Amino acid sequence: WWDEQGPDGFVPFTAPSPHATGGGPAWGAMSIMVPWKNYHFSGDIRLLKDGYPYMKKYLEYLDAHCEDALLQDIFPGEKWPNLGDWVPPRRGMDKQDWVDDSSRRFFNNCYRVYLLQIMQEVAVLLNQENDQEAFKLKIKNAQEKIHDEWYNPQDSTYANGEQPYLIFPLKTGVTPENLKDEVFQKYIETLQVKDHGHLNTGMIGTQIMTDYLIEIGRNDLVDVFVNKKTYPGWGYMIEKGATTCWEQWNGYYSQIHSCFPYIGAWFYKGLAGIQWDQKDPGFRNVILRPGLVKSVDWVECSYESQYGEIVSNWKTQNDVFEWQISIPPNSTATVYIPGIDIRENGKAIDPSQHITFLRRESKFSVYQLESGKFFFTSNINPRQTTIVMLPDD
Repeated sequence: WWDEQGPDGFVPFTAPSPHATGGGPAWGAMSIMVPWKNYHFSGDIRLLKDGYPYMKKYLEYLDAHCEDALLQDIFPGEKWPNLGDWVPPRRGMDKQDWVDDSSRRFFNNCYRVYLLQIMQEVAVLLNQENDQEAFKLKIKNAQEKIHDEWYNPQDSTYANGEQPYLIFPLKTGVTPENLKDEVFQKYIETLQVKDHGHLNTGMIGTQIMTDYLIEIGRNDLVDVFVNKKTYPGWGYMIEKGATTCWEQWNGYYSQIHSCFPYIGAWFYKGLAGIQWDQKDPGFRNVILRPGLVKSVDWVECSYESQYGEIVSNWKTQNDVFEWQISIPPNSTATVYIPGIDIRENGKAIDPSQHITFLRRESKFSVYQLESGKFFFTSNINPRQTTIVMLPDD
């Protein structure tokens, strides 16, 4: 990606790029997202150091095409320039029906804020103090302008009011604190009532929405749209005999594409709860936060980190939660245990056994663990299996 970057900072929509293609800000953003994700999985900062000039230059390309802090339509391409949330349900290449231009521009502007926020964190890691302040100012200006331009106060929505256009401003801080609850409740209503529990997102919006719901502990909402077997959704693909993910939810055109396999992350990050620690990446410290949902009563999951195997196996039965955990050598874990009357190997928690209580958070007790194998049990009430957390929790 960096080799393909132009003198003006533009990153083509594919790499290598032998001919004109199509895309939008999220396509060239792979030059930022790949090293950023690699850092979280590995804890290795070298790609960020090597790539920082290229990553910064891409944002400068976006900045150069902003007017009054808002990104304009500037991406070159043949037939498909300036794409936003590509091919959501009931729109696409077969129908020639696209998201309205205003909503698409809103989505792309939120994506620019998303990248600026990532780059601000990278600047902190690399001790780029001047850049930290510059990114911070650009984020604040863009957030305010985007909110002023696209917020609909009459119904607490943004742009066209569809799912990704409610989630993305929450994730990027475009929504002011005093409006977050209203916008999030509007999202829940849109998902469950208007869209009958089905997702209504394209290839980028699906990833953003899933990420955000995992981040705020709303696995119960992911559980709703993951389990649908009717159009649109992964269950519909399976019912139609798909063995690979399609480019469009209805299966038109490419039937082996990179659009929608992102839901796989939910199985280990959401249900099993194996997550990286933003403050100590590379799984040196593991976040373990299981997602208890209505449709699942057991999970068996492991991840082979660079320190060794991380295991999170849990099940629920008769209001009892049982959880087997394995933390590899030279790692630690911050674990979120649901319920009350928590025991380890059938006994009350003993701090001398490398288990330290940290705090009570929502319906979880949070502990810090040293490496080793653990078996926790707790009592859970069925009404507690839906984890209720609003965006500002």
